[in-house]
Amino acid sequence: MIMDEFQIWSLWSSNRIGSGLVGVGTILGVWLSMRIAMNTRNNPETNLFTKIVSSAFGLVILAFAWINTTTIANTWIAAARGLSDLKESGTAISSGSEGYIDYVGTTDAVSMPMPLALAFIVVSGIIILGQIWIPKK
Repeated sequence: MIMDEFQIWSLWSSNRIGSGLVGVGTILGVWLSMRIAMNTRNNPETNLFTKIVSSAFGLVILAFAWINTTTIANTWIAAARGLSDLKESGTAISSGSEGYIDYVGTTDAVSMPMPLALAFIVVSGIIILGQIWIPKK
């Protein structure tokens, strides 16, 4: 079933609300992981078990960030695919839709985050694990 252009944009807009909430949740989760890492580092009673659990929590949060950012990217790609399919069916689409398809750059789903989101996850992981495992001077 091919939707019309308005339906595609309506679904994309609705999905952006969820994407925004997921983005806020991801940021809060990463912030909490960094706080736990800092508290693990600064607590004189920290032992190996505490470090392992704190690291595991941080890695789980980063895995959620990976999934969330990949899902958000695929939301954009799905809209581009819908608009592209609409165009291929012979229906005229607006210049804004044409520009959107070009901006997204692909209509194939991705299985990993876009480069900026990937950099965020990697840098966050370095901060979290560094706080826990790098020895104090």
